Amino acid sequence: MGEVTVPKKLPDNSHHVVVKLETIHVPATSVDTSPFSHEFISYEFTPKEDTALVAERIKYASIVVTTTVPINAQTLGEAPYLKCVITETAGTNHIDVEECERRGVAIYSAPTAAADAVSEHALGLYFATRRSFVSVHNALYDYGPSRANGWKTNGSLSSIIKDSKGQPPRSSKNETVGIFGYGPIGQRISNLCKALGMKVIVAGRKDSMSHDDPTRVPFAEAVSEATVLYNILPLLPQTLGTFGPAEFQKMRSDAIIINVGRGGTIDEAALFDALSEGRIHGAATDVFEKEPAGCAEDSVLLSEEAKRLNLTLTPHLAWCADQTTINLQQSLKDNIREYIEK
Repeated sequence: MGEVTVPKKLPDNSHHVVVKLETIHVPATSVDTSPFSHEFISYEFTPKEDTALVAERIKYASIVVTTTVPINAQTLGEAPYLKCVITETAGTNHIDVEECERRGVAIYSAPTAAADAVSEHALGLYFATRRSFVSVHNALYDYGPSRANGWKTNGSLSSIIKDSKGQPPRSSKNETVGIFGYGPIGQRISNLCKALGMKVIVAGRKDSMSHDDPTRVPFAEAVSEATVLYNILPLLPQTLGTFGPAEFQKMRSDAIIINVGRGGTIDEAALFDALSEGRIHGAATDVFEKEPAGCAEDSVLLSEEAKRLNLTLTPHLAWCADQTTINLQQSLKDNIREYIEK
C-alpha cells in the first residue's frame, strides 16, 4: 500500500482536513478555509483501482479533492468526517452523486475551467483526422535498408489522405459540423468551427421526441447530415452508448467523429468496426471506455489492427494547458470558499 499521511488534528466544527488525491494533474495550491483552521494533505498520485488505499487516504478528510479517482459508496463509507468532494473536472461520473446526497456530502466541479483547452484540442483532432496526419507521418517512416518510402517511390502520398471514393479532404468551408453536447465546450467548438467557415448544426437529445426547439436539429438527422461529428456528451445512464452500430450505419462515408466528451458515450467496438469496414472516413478520441487504457485488452482502439486505421488517439489530455491549470487552481479556491460560506 502507498503512503498515508495521518492529520495532526481531526476535523471538527472549527477545523478542516483537506486531502488532494492527485497533484500529478494539477499542482497543489494554497486554500483559504477561514474563519476555520485547516491542514492540507496532498498526494502526487493515487491509483484509482486501489480502493483500499483511496479509503485510507480520505479516512480523516472533511474535504476531498479528486480528478480521476472514484469517490463511491465503498470509500464514502470509510470517511466519516467527509462533508465536501471537489472534482477538478467538468464531469462527475467518477463520483457517486446519489450516495453523496444521501450522506449530505456536497459536490463541486469545474465545468468551464478547461473549455478553451479542450476546444482547441478538439479542433486539432479535426485537422489530424480529416487530413490523416498519423497515417501520413507513419508512411514517411515506412522504408528499409534498400527501399525508400512511398513518397520517393511513387512521387506522392496523397492517396493516404483521400477518402474511400478517392476524393481529397474536404476544405473547412465545405464541412457540416454536428455538435452533440452543447455545454461550454460544445459552444466554444461551435464558435471555432464557424470562424473557419464551417456550417454548424446543434443536435437535439437522442431520446427527445420534441422538435419544438428551432435551434436544434433532431439527433438522427444530425448524425446522417454531419461530415464532422463532435461528441462532448457527459457519461450518464442516458448517454451510455449514444453512438453505437445503428448510428455508424447512418453516418456519411466521408464523416469523421471526434470524442472529447467521455468514454462510454461512443461504443468503441462499433467505432472500430465502422472504421475497419470503411463506413466512415476517420475518428479521433481523447477519452476511452476504460481509463487509463494501457493495451488492447483495455480498448480495441489500441489493437494492432487499429494502427492501420485513420484514427487519432490522445490519452485524456485535451484539458492540459497553462491556462487550465490556473483556472483549476482558482476554481478549487472558489469552491472551497463557497462551501465554507454556504
